Amino acid sequence: MKNIVVRYGVIASLIVVGMPLLSGLIIGFGMDSFAMGEIVGYTSMIAAMTTVYFAMRQYRDQINNGMLSFGLGLKIGSLVSVLAGIAFAIYNVVFVTIIMPDFNEQYFAYAEGLELGTPEFEAKFTAMMESNGFMFSVLGGTILMFATVFLIGFIMSVISTLILQRKQVMTV
Repeated sequence: MKNIVVRYGVIASLIVVGMPLLSGLIIGFGMDSFAMGEIVGYTSMIAAMTTVYFAMRQYRDQINNGMLSFGLGLKIGSLVSVLAGIAFAIYNVVFVTIIMPDFNEQYFAYAEGLELGTPEFEAKFTAMMESNGFMFSVLGGTILMFATVFLIGFIMSVISTLILQRKQVMTV
C-alpha cells in the first residue's frame, strides 16, 4: 500500500503544483491573471485528486485480490490527499514569500475592486488585517491551502471508495 500511496501522492503533487506554476509562467503572476489563476488552481486540485480513484483501483485490483473495504479505501485516498496537500502547502509558502511576496495586497485589491496604494485600499486592507489577518499570514494561508486540497481529496476518497469497494463474499 505504501508504494501506491507514495506513487499517486507524488503524481497528485506534481499536478496540483505544476499546473498553477506552469500557468503562472505562461500568463504571469499579477492582478490581471487572478481570475484565470483561480480557475487553474481549483481545476488542478480536482484533477490532482482524481489520482485517489486510480490509487484505490490499483490497490484493489493488483494488491488486495479485488477487495476494497470502505475504511481501507478512505485510508488510501486520505494518505494520497495528505501528500498532495503538503506539496501545495509548501508551494504556497514559496509562492507568497519568494515568487510574489505582495500577493496578499494584490489579491485583496483585486477581490475588493480597489487600486493598490490608494487611501481607500490602505484603510480597508488595514481593517481586514486587524480583524482577519491570520488568514493572510504565511501560516494561515498555508493551512488554508493544505485544508482545501485535503478536503477535495477527502471528498474524492469517499466517492471513489463508494464506487470501488468490494467486500469479500463469505462462503459456507
